[in-house]
Amino acid sequence: MKQNGKAYSYIRFSSKKQEQGDSVRRQTELAEQYAHVHGLILSDKNFQDLGISAFKEGNRPSLGDMLEAIEKGHIEQGSTIIIESLDRLSRRGIDVTQQIIKSILQRNVFIASLVDGLLLNRESINDLVSVIKIALAADLAYKESEKKSQRLRETKGQQRQRALNGEVINKILPFWLERQRDKFLFSDRIDTVKRIIELRRKGLGTNKIAKVLNEEGHRPLRSAGWNHTTVAKTINSVALYGAYQTSETTKDRKVILLDIIEDYYPAVISKEEFMLLQSDQKHNKPGYKSEHNAFSGLLKHECGGALVRKFHVASGKTYQYHVCANARDGKCCVTKNFKNIEVALYRIIKELKIEERTNFDESLLVEKNTIKEKIQNLNDMIINFPKVPKSVIQTISTLEENLDKIESKIKQQNNMIISENAFDIKVLQEIKEPQKLNMMLKRVIEQIIVSNTGKKWWIKVLYRNRHIQSFIWDGKEITFFSDTKKILDYINS
Repeated sequence: MKQNGKAYSYIRFSSKKQEQGDSVRRQTELAEQYAHVHGLILSDKNFQDLGISAFKEGNRPSLGDMLEAIEKGHIEQGSTIIIESLDRLSRRGIDVTQQIIKSILQRNVFIASLVDGLLLNRESINDLVSVIKIALAADLAYKESEKKSQRLRETKGQQRQRALNGEVINKILPFWLERQRDKFLFSDRIDTVKRIIELRRKGLGTNKIAKVLNEEGHRPLRSAGWNHTTVAKTINSVALYGAYQTSETTKDRKVILLDIIEDYYPAVISKEEFMLLQSDQKHNKPGYKSEHNAFSGLLKHECGGALVRKFHVASGKTYQYHVCANARDGKCCVTKNFKNIEVALYRIIKELKIEERTNFDESLLVEKNTIKEKIQNLNDMIINFPKVPKSVIQTISTLEENLDKIESKIKQQNNMIISENAFDIKVLQEIKEPQKLNMMLKRVIEQIIVSNTGKKWWIKVLYRNRHIQSFIWDGKEITFFSDTKKILDYINS
């Protein structure tokens, strides 16, 4: 098949430095020159992955779009893809590069690689000279990226050590910070991060926070505007309380979190307030949430199904009730309506009490430090090995997985303790906003379970620290049972 005269360019660069330079201009001009010399019409539709490395496993949207356009025939057979060099497609080695090239050529689309001096077509897949040239170009690109990656890891390692020593290093900062000479200061966007924290404390989820930020005109991190991902990343950043999370990227591109350097940046909030934000974030499950339902995500029927709030209008008056979601789906035999449950719950709030406190398990810290020491010792040993045994790599991998589990348990305990300390019954009773009340309740309560006891309802409050309070609701009055014996006596009667 011959070229049909249509051409498309694919442009990629991997660093901010290249963006500020002339990488896009150079690649664009080369494509235009090639099209002019060979009598091709360069389409206005081009594909660009700007600031994305071809070596990383990350998603490159435009490359995917281009491959999809070829597969679906939007880029017609006989068209030509113009690239500066083959390493723009991939730097992940011979196999990956050949797969990408093969997926293009098999659709009878040409590839013009300008620096490599190659015009590839479908026959090139089985042409030994072309295959060798592709393999050589891919291998050189892979090795060059490996060298750059190694130098980058070494540089980051040196920076990490300087940061551990208290030095102010030159690095990409959170949007609310800036570097001036030898110290970090708040940037002119400090009000935005404070607004995010304020909205989160009110109980808003990441999607709604993003919507508010866009409506209020806060300058986004990217041109597309604020979204739930950028908001969540901000809320989860330890830089909020002034800490710097150091990390290391392994050869297989896995990011390992290392030391957290406390008091490195100016703090927006305290560490305790940050941990409380994390706790609230964890309990705030994704999905639709009513701004007027203080018990959303907490209220359950004894069968395990959620109690869903419903409304009924009669004679101009609106009545509220709950139904079991499982019954609605035919999975529960209790089909009756649960009336006035929220009236009972608001009365129960006055009786809530955490009788047991979570104690921090110090043995977790000992275990964490022991595992970290073992990993460090094995890493030190590897340096002296001419060939690293697979068993050592597997051991390190297992230790890292165990370390992640231990750190998760430590974080969970910290969140529990901070949530309990922040739980104030008096403050709880004064909260008027249902969404904020919902967030406060979720800090310490796992579930509120409602079950049938004749003409009455048994309401059981299950706290996150496994403490339980139980109440009986007869539609008008609340009876509080403080111990298991009284509950059993009541049930037996």
